[in-house]
Amino acid sequence: MTEEQYTQIGRTKKPHGLNGELKLHIEEKYAEDFDQATVIFLEIGGNHTPFFVENLRGGLFDILKLEGVDSRSAAEPLAHKNMHLRDSDLLKEEERTYEPVGLEFEHLVGFQIHDETYGDIGTIKEIVEMPQQEMALVDYKGKEVMIPLNERLMMEVVDSQRVVKMDLPEGLLML
Repeated sequence: MTEEQYTQIGRTKKPHGLNGELKLHIEEKYAEDFDQATVIFLEIGGNHTPFFVENLRGGLFDILKLEGVDSRSAAEPLAHKNMHLRDSDLLKEEERTYEPVGLEFEHLVGFQIHDETYGDIGTIKEIVEMPQQEMALVDYKGKEVMIPLNERLMMEVVDSQRVVKMDLPEGLLML
């Protein structure tokens, strides 16, 4: 008999409420697997301890209720634990409907930003996702600045020259 293999899919967080519920974080790529799971395994004392899922509800964060965990004091020892599924319970790649969504402007890392007024601003070091939009992280005059990436400000992307031509609002680059 072969030993069961496990994959970490997320982590429990702090207890929620008084009825034994736990907040949790699930890795996005395992959301489908978790939604179909009836049993999860928490890493406790180096062992994968099974727990049956009684209820799951969402909102701004997921809240998990495990069978037999009916009070806050019963949930507290289960907080901040790695959560696993058995590899045999994971969906096969061809069964997955999840498609990872990358950042729209991620391909612009390494491109130079050129503004109509200010000239060359700097090279995009990283694309950062903010709630309203994606931002380019650029070194400008020795300081890191974040420049909004949107159609109103981006005049043209010249792939062959690796340049993003922009028309930035006055005062955006004031340091």
